[in-house]
Amino acid sequence: MLYANPSQLDDSDYNMGFTAATPLGTNTAVQGPMATHAPHASAPLLASSPELDSRPAAFGPLFLYKGALPDILFTTADNVSFYAHRHILQHASTNAFAGLLTGTGQSLNVLESSVVLSIALYVVYALPCDHLSATLATVEAAADALVKYGVPLQSFAAPNSAFYHLVLVQAPYRPIDAYALAAHYGLETLAVAISAHLLAYDLSTITNELAAKMGSIYVKRLFDLHKLRRSALKNIVMNPPAMHIPNLACGTGEQRQLTQAWALAAAEMAWNALPSESTLQTETLP
Repeated sequence: MLYANPSQLDDSDYNMGFTAATPLGTNTAVQGPMATHAPHASAPLLASSPELDSRPAAFGPLFLYKGALPDILFTTADNVSFYAHRHILQHASTNAFAGLLTGTGQSLNVLESSVVLSIALYVVYALPCDHLSATLATVEAAADALVKYGVPLQSFAAPNSAFYHLVLVQAPYRPIDAYALAAHYGLETLAVAISAHLLAYDLSTITNELAAKMGSIYVKRLFDLHKLRRSALKNIVMNPPAMHIPNLACGTGEQRQLTQAWALAAAEMAWNALPSESTLQTETLP
């Protein structure tokens, strides 16, 4: 498949605003986006703490999702708490979240950092992530974590999804790395969208490591994109205007001169044109 037309955010990981890890059942509740009433008596998380009122609602202790309260707590490597729903994670994962959900424990430790796990959870829950500001390296680490936890990326990277947005927003600034990420995980639709930012990229600078990460199929598609855009331009400009019946204003000699001039200009254009040449640039060539 050939590629068609489809702001880097701050290059610093965002601050989720979460506090240090807190056991389930402690007095650290925050109202979730759908929470309009207090949780019932059997809820694992109770009451409210004023010092946590500014915490994001998502993945807090009272994070309501489709009417359900969290029943599992993740503690990250940097000691940050994330409250989630076991049934949501089990449904999304093909390996019980790397085996973490095979038991009945409510509190689990993970090796990922808070910024990585937060992205992974936003992806799983399909929550809007426009407010997240993460580096491409962090997004890739989250992709690795999702694969580790048995979450099929291809099912969670559709257009307009959280993961799709997080990668695509990096494309204008790190197009080859964003393309390599999409290619590595076989995210074809995302790779197609990113490829629009690679028309001016010098393909001779692709390293062996980067090519191996993309895989032969996506490397070939990138070269085909450049090659066929050049070929399309050549096919257009190398066909001179058709001859017409000679008249007083433009006889046979004038038409031959025009054809010769056209051929010289077209040859120069076809030789020097880049895959990134826009229609407007072509029309304004001297």
